[in-house]
Amino acid sequence: MLSNRKVLVTGGAGFIGSQLVQTLTEQGANVLAIDNCFSGSPSLVPDDAQFEEVDIRDEQLHDIVAEFQPDAIVHLVALHYIPYCNANPEEAFEVNVMGTRNLLDAARELDSLETMVFTSSAAVYPPREGPNSERSETGPTDIYGETKLVGEDLMRLFQQETGVPTVTARLFNVYGPNETNEHLIPAVLTQVRSGDREIELGNLTPKRDFIHVSDVVDALLTLLTEFEDGYAAYNVGTGTEWSVREVVEKTSAALGEEIDIVQADDRVRESDRPHLQADISRMQSDFGWEPDVEFVAGLKALLQQDEEVLVT
Repeated sequence: MLSNRKVLVTGGAGFIGSQLVQTLTEQGANVLAIDNCFSGSPSLVPDDAQFEEVDIRDEQLHDIVAEFQPDAIVHLVALHYIPYCNANPEEAFEVNVMGTRNLLDAARELDSLETMVFTSSAAVYPPREGPNSERSETGPTDIYGETKLVGEDLMRLFQQETGVPTVTARLFNVYGPNETNEHLIPAVLTQVRSGDREIELGNLTPKRDFIHVSDVVDALLTLLTEFEDGYAAYNVGTGTEWSVREVVEKTSAALGEEIDIVQADDRVRESDRPHLQADISRMQSDFGWEPDVEFVAGLKALLQQDEEVLVT
């Protein structure tokens, strides 16, 4: 189904994008990855894919898209590390909103486009206990979530104007190899890899729904190949949430050694919401999709990869 299909992946040199590009090329797709390498690296893009280093906001993007004539676009580019977005709100808006508008302007000029996939975020939901479904009220509490919600509106309008099937994947907390931002799991594993068994963290009680990057790639491929009409949003998570303290406990189980926690004041975020959990029943019912990687197994694989000197 992907053989010889032309797929443009924005953010293709990043954490999720590079692994999506790898899988697409393995399945026979003709892939063009674009990235400005703010946090990604060309070294992560497989040799079988084309690569262009370009900022999503540049006018040059129109020429690149027009020349490639993609059948499908997967739009992953975003500034998404929340502390950085909060410290640089104008830049976050420029990249996440105006960059998305620029891409959609280029996409409107295409006759070839059959599918648009947009990666949004669980940050569009307000703090609430219990799982968030796609029918739940949205209510971002930070600039990143706000920009993603605007991005969803832009995608909805794009579909209405063009008729191109357009689907949004609301990603929950993604972890795995080659992660490029200092999120919780990289923070834990970096300290563990350095030999520390007493690690410094911030808030210990917030709970998150952690999903392995390979499951995210599988979900994106499912949407890319099976979503057929209109516009819709789908949660991509596991349906299970773990507290920061539980993440350390699971890392300890994966490592087979005891790990102690020290709460560091400089790591505490006042804005941390207490819960963020996915209801994935729509993905399950519409496509039969299920996450595959069990949490401790995913953590153990990351630790084993480090021993094999893989970049994480």
